[in-house]
Amino acid sequence: MQDDNSPHDPFNWGYLIAALVVLLALPLMHVIVGWFVFYL
Repeated sequence: MQDDNSPHDPFNWGYLIAALVVLLALPLMHVIVGWFVFYL
């Protein structure tokens, strides 16, 4: 029988969190860039 706790698991929580951050940041990119330009 194989162990379920494989060290080569393709799923990683870091990738999931990064994907969620990117999905939230892309629609707000023009707002972030606007703030950056306005305050500089």
